[in-house]
Amino acid sequence: MNNSNKIILTCLIAAVGLFLIVAAVVGAMYVSASNGEIRLRNQIEAVQVDNQNEFDNMWKKISQVSQVTKAERQSVENIILGYAEGRTSATSGSFINAVREALPNISDKAFLNLQNTIIASRDSFTNRQKQLLDLKREHDNLLMTFPSSLFVGSRERIDVVIVTSSRTKESFETGEDNDVDLGL
Repeated sequence: MNNSNKIILTCLIAAVGLFLIVAAVVGAMYVSASNGEIRLRNQIEAVQVDNQNEFDNMWKKISQVSQVTKAERQSVENIILGYAEGRTSATSGSFINAVREALPNISDKAFLNLQNTIIASRDSFTNRQKQLLDLKREHDNLLMTFPSSLFVGSRERIDVVIVTSSRTKESFETGEDNDVDLGL
């Protein structure tokens, strides 16, 4: 084998080696981008399902805490009605004293507890919604930015559900937010 054939063979081996290295790098980039997209998609779907669970949990907490105040209110009502029925012939002064003796000590703690439950639950749910939006942004970036877009850019974007109120939706559609009547 002469020197010229050795040079050609060496160049051919180097070209094949370079091609294999480039193919391995491109293959690794594809696998990385594909796995990253799949992990994000799975995480977004899991968070979305978990948000339904959190929303349900929030309303159950609020409902159960508010039932305590309803139970206390019903207890007071039952006591008053019971004394009113039993003391129809009694003088008004003795009726008031009997009601005062029988009334349970209801403080503002139940209402404060309800307010705290609502605020904490809403804040927790809002943070979960923000986390979901952040994951969607990260997923969209993966699909749209180079070089990962070469490998996974044709994959379907994920739609996330953000729970909001009809009032908020209307405000964003009209561009107006009128004063809130707190009924105070």
